[in-house]
Amino acid sequence: MPEETRDLSLFPLNVVLFPGMRLPLHIFEPRYRLMIGQCLEEEQDFGVLMVRPTPDSEGATTAYTVGTSAKITQVKRLQDGRMNIVTTGVERFRVLQLVQTEPYIVGRIEPFPLEGQELPEVRKLAHGAGQRFVRYLRLVNEVLGSTIELDVTPRDSTSLAYLIAMAMDIALEEKQELLSTPGLRALLAKEAMFLSREETLLSRMHQVQDSNEGYFRALTQYLSLN
Repeated sequence: MPEETRDLSLFPLNVVLFPGMRLPLHIFEPRYRLMIGQCLEEEQDFGVLMVRPTPDSEGATTAYTVGTSAKITQVKRLQDGRMNIVTTGVERFRVLQLVQTEPYIVGRIEPFPLEGQELPEVRKLAHGAGQRFVRYLRLVNEVLGSTIELDVTPRDSTSLAYLIAMAMDIALEEKQELLSTPGLRALLAKEAMFLSREETLLSRMHQVQDSNEGYFRALTQYLSLN
């Protein structure tokens, strides 16, 4: 086995985990209780893979091959053997092959770090993406009434890229596309495209809200006079 590869327990889920992302999980299936128990005993991480939306030709559920390793940071054991755990995404990996499928999946994986983190143009791309991300969050607050505040984005381009990826309210398949992107420059460019699209949608929603508010104000005034 090449030195950079290793065997890793895999947990297919309907979620995309990014490095640095916090992920709480409720562990109830016996096979995953066994898996997490062994990870805790051996102080090992496990891998999170997103489940594909459609089964394979034989009707079996499959998962994408690019995922993120998860470190267990908190554990609460319940009386019936279930567990509530909190994990943090550590690093991306790529599954080369499956070496075990029962009682849970184990894959032979290799690290999949972002390429081009030192490219000179990355900083400019990151600056633009960071500014667009702040505008996006402000629009989200205005349209949805949330209280997300972020005036300063991470200085590190990789950390910023992963923060944008995990925070954007986009389809899971699009999040998986971001996670699977090999290089940082391409990742930031895709995020800028998604942010531009979402800003346009949110701006239209904001305009509709303003129009509706104006209509209801006029209606209220009319009813109060009659």
